[in-house]
Amino acid sequence: MRTVALLAERLRVEERLLQQAFAAVGWEAQLRDPNELAIPLTEEAIDLPAVALDRERATSEATALAALLAARGTVVVNRPATTRLLADRLAFLRHLVLAQIPTPPTLVAFGEAATFRAIEALGYPVYLKPLVVDLRMPIAYVEDPDAAEALVEHRRVLGDERAVLVQKVVAEPEAVRRLVIVGNELVAVVRGRGEEPLALEDLAPWRAVASALIGRLGSGVYTVDAVMTPSGMVVISAENLQAFRDLAELGVPVAERIAAFVLEQVRVGRSEDEGQR
Repeated sequence: MRTVALLAERLRVEERLLQQAFAAVGWEAQLRDPNELAIPLTEEAIDLPAVALDRERATSEATALAALLAARGTVVVNRPATTRLLADRLAFLRHLVLAQIPTPPTLVAFGEAATFRAIEALGYPVYLKPLVVDLRMPIAYVEDPDAAEALVEHRRVLGDERAVLVQKVVAEPEAVRRLVIVGNELVAVVRGRGEEPLALEDLAPWRAVASALIGRLGSGVYTVDAVMTPSGMVVISAENLQAFRDLAELGVPVAERIAAFVLEQVRVGRSEDEGQR
């Protein structure tokens, strides 16, 4: 039986669903902790998976791992270029701006004083976001000058954060929709997170923006947060798809779609190898 590595630190409900989905098509999905991997830069022999599905947050480290695995011939989902854009918030926003995909008003501030000026320029409330995804430095919601002073000082002292994305909050959290992308398709649009129950929405109004996003980020397995404003669609952020157990309970076959996409990438890679012989 052929195997696919699930790159994850632990076995969650989603990984079990993926194991079932891969087993249904004759593959074994094995958990492999990325923290246990050490990959040499030279071509020395090392045991690496032939196929890998990244199940963790997209970070700079995940981008490096995907690139090293791909360089050794591993079929990796998401591909390194997509993971890089999910991990690099500034690069992601620049990609969207270049494609004329609407994003929230955002300023990049390079220092504490500049951050306060950026917040005042945009007006409250705003988000403070690291330029790249950093698990030690979460996104901060800033709703007034007192919160701004406390948060900026706290992040500078504890995290040594200087450069930061200051992004205008364009909608209340309940108005934000999460677009779930698998492969080249929009498979679900979700509203409700946290204490609010999930609900599925009609895909039709969101297909155009999903298609534009896939054109910029590439095919893969990820989510995009967007909101419909009076002036049109605005894309807020994107990240690797980790949690989907609630979608499975709502009848969306996410694990099965992911398994099908991964195997499609294996077939594409095999065809390309044969074409080069």
